[in-house]
Amino acid sequence: MKKILTSNVVDPSILQPFTAQSLRFLQESKEDDVAGLIKALVISNLGSYSLTTPYVISGCVVSDSGKDVTAGEIFYGGKYYQTTAVNGTTNVARFILTPSQDATADPLTFSNSSVFNVHTIYKYVPTDVVSGGDFTSANLVDIYAGSSNKFTYYNEILTYRDETTGTPPINTAVQIFTFTTPNDGKTRDVLITLTSNIDANTGVSFGYNTIIKKATVSVSTNTIQKPIGDTEVFVHNYLATSVAPNTVFSIEDFRTSATSGAVRRSSLSVISLF
Repeated sequence: MKKILTSNVVDPSILQPFTAQSLRFLQESKEDDVAGLIKALVISNLGSYSLTTPYVISGCVVSDSGKDVTAGEIFYGGKYYQTTAVNGTTNVARFILTPSQDATADPLTFSNSSVFNVHTIYKYVPTDVVSGGDFTSANLVDIYAGSSNKFTYYNEILTYRDETTGTPPINTAVQIFTFTTPNDGKTRDVLITLTSNIDANTGVSFGYNTIIKKATVSVSTNTIQKPIGDTEVFVHNYLATSVAPNTVFSIEDFRTSATSGAVRRSSLSVISLF
């Protein structure tokens, strides 16, 4: 751990200078702390660590045979970097470390009236070139790829909807919810949960049927028969594995012939598991 000691400062009789080397020291201290944390995570998840491997922390989804890459964050050479996106190229993306300046903070006028840009932002830019760069999209390694706990890091709520749905028609399924998985190049496991508040207080028992469809194909059905005077929460769970991006799901329901009742409210939640 790097730390600038201030115990010798006895203001105002003893002042401590803050030099350019002091600023460098502080910047390196922060870099060391971040590097230590990320390196420990890499070793915990993957079992080993290499300075020459670009580890993906977030984003950096590769598609089109390595030519398209989304923006993200990586850990490379013991340092953390943001990356930009590229698409519509002809070559496999090659990552080039590219500096830019903070337009708000720069330029600065020094004490001798010299003007310099000093607030530099280093990002890795995936570039459409035949050669060069520090690594290619093919070298990217998912920091969570070998982790038994990767679901902890990658779970995300794709959608949540809660609304009054009313009385379903008899023997004719109608759509009550629909959703589409993100079109981001990622294959997912998707946990779908439909929760319905059923009220059979209408004189006869209530037969309730729910259907989950992937595109137009039924992938999960569930049926329940509720007695007269019964009110209950009905839950239909389905885990869809290896779901391609931009996949459409729909949820339908209907009631069986000669039954009555109502669905006072239905809720749909969809959680993505990577």
